[in-house]
Amino acid sequence: MKKLGKITAIILIFAALFWGIVHSLNQTSGQIRNEEAQLIEQRIEQAAVLCYALEGSYPEDVSYLEQNYGVVIDHGKYNVFYQSLGSNMKPDVAVYRKGAAR
Repeated sequence: MKKLGKITAIILIFAALFWGIVHSLNQTSGQIRNEEAQLIEQRIEQAAVLCYALEGSYPEDVSYLEQNYGVVIDHGKYNVFYQSLGSNMKPDVAVYRKGAAR
């Protein structure tokens, strides 16, 4: 009987360790995806500023930056909100991972 108690305790300890590892990996993965969204947002903003510097106006939409300035967005993974405030005003840009809480 004492062996059964020790085996149960060992199984419970390993289960708790396994759960902790899985939980921390999920958190790390979520942080990486959020950082990717921030990097995409930064690239869009940088490309918009470059466009303004070269062409004298900010683009009306993000597709112009994708076509002409090498911005790459996986629209299957990210929602991009790009609001043009006028050709001489920096646009509002926000990128969110699809399915992520805001």
